[in-house]
Amino acid sequence: MGLLYLVGLASLAAITSTDANSPIVTSSVQSPKVSNWSSSTSVVSTTRFLRTSDTDDEESEERAGLSVPASEKLKSWFMSSNVNPRQLQKWLNEGKSGETVFTRMHLTNVGSLLFYDPQFKTWLQYVDDLNAKTYQKRTPAISVLTTQYGDDALYKMIVDAKMIPRMKELASKLQADQMDHWVAVAKDPDEVFHLFKLDKLGKTRMKLFSSPEFAAWAKYMDDLSMNNPEKARPMISTLRQHYRDVDLLTMAESVKSVEATKSIATRLETEVIKDWAVSRKTPDKALRDLDLDNADTLLKDPLFNFWAKYVDVYNARYPEEKMTMIKTLTQKFDDNNVAKMINAAKANDATKDIAAKLEMAQLQMWLHDRRSVDDVLVRLWIHTTENDFLGNPLLNTWVAYMNTVITENPTKVSSIFSVLETRYSDKALLQILEVAKGFPSMKNTATKMQKKKIQAIFARWELPSKAFGLLGLDRIGDNILSTPLFRRWMHYVEVFNKKNPDRQESWIDPIRFNYGWSGVEGAIKQAMKNPKSVNIAKQAESAWLDTWLDAAKPPEDAFRFLHLDNVFENSLSSPKFATWAKYLDDFNKRYSEQKTTMIDGLRANYNDRWLLRIFDAAKSDLNTEKLAANLQNALVDTWLAAKKKPADLKRMLNGVPTSDQMIERYVKKFDALLENS
Repeated sequence: MGLLYLVGLASLAAITSTDANSPIVTSSVQSPKVSNWSSSTSVVSTTRFLRTSDTDDEESEERAGLSVPASEKLKSWFMSSNVNPRQLQKWLNEGKSGETVFTRMHLTNVGSLLFYDPQFKTWLQYVDDLNAKTYQKRTPAISVLTTQYGDDALYKMIVDAKMIPRMKELASKLQADQMDHWVAVAKDPDEVFHLFKLDKLGKTRMKLFSSPEFAAWAKYMDDLSMNNPEKARPMISTLRQHYRDVDLLTMAESVKSVEATKSIATRLETEVIKDWAVSRKTPDKALRDLDLDNADTLLKDPLFNFWAKYVDVYNARYPEEKMTMIKTLTQKFDDNNVAKMINAAKANDATKDIAAKLEMAQLQMWLHDRRSVDDVLVRLWIHTTENDFLGNPLLNTWVAYMNTVITENPTKVSSIFSVLETRYSDKALLQILEVAKGFPSMKNTATKMQKKKIQAIFARWELPSKAFGLLGLDRIGDNILSTPLFRRWMHYVEVFNKKNPDRQESWIDPIRFNYGWSGVEGAIKQAMKNPKSVNIAKQAESAWLDTWLDAAKPPEDAFRFLHLDNVFENSLSSPKFATWAKYLDDFNKRYSEQKTTMIDGLRANYNDRWLLRIFDAAKSDLNTEKLAANLQNALVDTWLAAKKKPADLKRMLNGVPTSDQMIERYVKKFDALLENS
């Protein structure tokens, strides 16, 4: 009896001499009950969780361990882990703490396999019952687990358990409890961010806002702010430790169109704007921080709209330091580049609205700064192309500023136009006047001066080819045939040729010389779309073919020029086929030694398989039926001349509708020729 007493005292002394907060090492006396797990699953000692699973982390947390009376620890040594309901009820009546029962049930020995131990759910129920009984002194189960394992290890255990279907429900509840626990103890959001490994996304940071962990972290921030207002922090205070503002905003912009992440993205933008405004970040500094330093793509950049919002907020907060967008942009890029940027953006549906606002702001800025028309001319670098403004995209901007000045002070219209008339050449002046006609404040004056200048050019009897350039007709583009000025010039060519029979000039040549063959084709094609210019388009096409005839262009080339080589079954019914047929006749009359048949011209652009289909389609149209029949005969004649073998024709035309009929006609004609010979 004395020996047993001494052994008991020694054991008790060993336990009580141990720090109550130190971790409990797995006993060799009792083994965790994991018989339902495979033998390959190793039991992990609780000592393993002194640090988080991320051994590379310099800030790994340490676990304090459960604070359990030494006597209770001693009892657990001599007690089975299988606890019956009567024992649990006894403990409940005695008010034994969750920590004590956790130890008495040997759950301290299970390690990372805790959630899979059958006793774990029993313990959870015990803690719930105990808390219900001692509500004022309740200790949540998650608090006990956190003390035993630490936040990091416990979080990893929960995440791993959620991946197993049968454990998902339990793990999800524990995860929610853990988040509530963190809110209750006001766990640092930076630590939670790190725990969720949101700082380890690296090059995949564009997925940050769409990750479930980020959504959970954002909710934690909300809950923390609600329950601990004094510790409320914006998301960016943590995010900035890992990302630049521009990267965060770029990520936010990329997910704003997704309903699930729209609110988070908007919230982040709001936080950044608020923080910048509080720190008095100037609009030009914000522009630099957003990497908005490329004038060519500025208005297309998704972050430009964010910057525009910030400028409005900044100006409202600091009216004494008001800095407009246009002023800021001008300081960074200069007037010329800003105007180019606006001009390019006006052609894009996505940016045309903001471009229109900036254009108006730029004009008003110049007016406010009392810039003269000449000053703006220089600022836009238009003076470098004074002999030909049409190639300068900023001509409209400059003329728009004239309109702004005249609208502000109508008495300046005469002086401005007087300077224009004396300073610029005919070509440059007419280009300016054509643009000015589009503004109500200048329309009448510009129209009168334009008419006067055109009459002066014609009155000097300039060569039509030169007048073509002076009138700026060499830079209009595909719409040239539809412009009233071109029609006036055409009439001038006619009058000039009558007056100067020995100096005849072609009206099609200046178009061809200035626009090239493709340019003429584009102009004709564009004019054909407008009912008012169809006739002149046909005249141009005829005149162009005449130049081809003069150059002895073969009919097969003209066929391709008229794009008859890509309409297939519609070739014979196309209006252009009649044009080509006339060209063919004219060519054969002028160049009889190079005479070409219609079937030869067709075969130069389509193979015989396609020709059979084209003829078959044309025979169904009364307008082309006879022509198709004649061409079928002509095709048979070419086969006869080439002495085609019927078998070869069958192989070549296999699968083509009406091929059998054509071959039959060929055979009959071939046999008839043999008989006659």
